Amino acid sequence: MSQQTVDPKVRSQNRKVVSALVLVFAAPVILAYVAMHMGWFQVATKNNGTLLESPYPHFEQFQWYGIDDEPLHFKDFETQWWWVYFPQKNTCDEACELNIHWLTQTHATLGKESEKLTRLIVFPDDIIYEDKVQDSEQLQLARGNGQPTVGEGAQLESGKIYLMDVHGNIFMRYEPVTDEQEAIMRSKGLRDDVRRAIKATGL
Repeated sequence: MSQQTVDPKVRSQNRKVVSALVLVFAAPVILAYVAMHMGWFQVATKNNGTLLESPYPHFEQFQWYGIDDEPLHFKDFETQWWWVYFPQKNTCDEACELNIHWLTQTHATLGKESEKLTRLIVFPDDIIYEDKVQDSEQLQLARGNGQPTVGEGAQLESGKIYLMDVHGNIFMRYEPVTDEQEAIMRSKGLRDDVRRAIKATGL
């Protein structure tokens, strides 16, 4: 019997697909390893975020809709790091405005890393904040909730802020700030966490 010859281009493409799949499934383990060695398991003493338990919730477990009322798809979110904030009301009250401002100001201090991060605000049922968005590339709006619709995973809490990596793993949670002074004091911890993650993963 003669052996079939596999096109080198096909073989190369197959290898890329397999490598990508390995990276996607290995990402939670890699992040857990990085978290341990970067000291994220002791973040409570640093007043930064709280590391979620692995396996981490994933973007594709949730059903969120954009301003065009179309479902958000992960292919439009990969390659970026994300701060995801869940206001408790559709009408962005004082607490909501304060936390969006906190994320915006902290984002601006990231320097060259700011291009690797985007902010996503997920309102409960309706998006009525569109007129206040000045930079739609770095601040995106959606509606939905933190209840997983696919698979098993932790529910994302209303009112909280989360850090999501480029693979869609939601691995860090932050309490909202309650006043301007707290926002100033906690801005460094929020910024340092994402900088360490970007540096440690090289992504």
